Amino acid sequence: MPEVHEVGELGSSVDGVWKLVGDFGGMVSSMGIPVELEGEGIGQTRTISMGAVPTVERLEALDDDGKRLQYSMVASALPVANYLSTIQLSPAGEGRTKVDWSSTFDVTGELSEEEGVRIVSGIYKGGIAAMQARFGA
Repeated sequence: MPEVHEVGELGSSVDGVWKLVGDFGGMVSSMGIPVELEGEGIGQTRTISMGAVPTVERLEALDDDGKRLQYSMVASALPVANYLSTIQLSPAGEGRTKVDWSSTFDVTGELSEEEGVRIVSGIYKGGIAAMQARFGA
């Protein structure tokens, strides 16, 4: 089962970043991507309308004290299955935050594991870059 792990630092406090990341729809919508939420709390879904096929993700765990969010992918154009992703925030010095974004998944279709890792890694790098643009690097 392939794994992806990307790390970045942000120029804002953990609590400040968590206000955005801990809001299941907040991080996606802050990047200007249309997102629709359904339900509340664990089990809530977000539909991300980007590309020809919307992506549907489900909130699996939310730990406000530990600044950790975990979600699965219910439907997507990405050729992956059993996708489980975790975003973990931690202090990285005075007024700074470390972002650990990781996942495990199975590659489906004709995609190689290396290609699947490259695609998911690119998504995480883009997301971290968008957070750095908002909060500073």
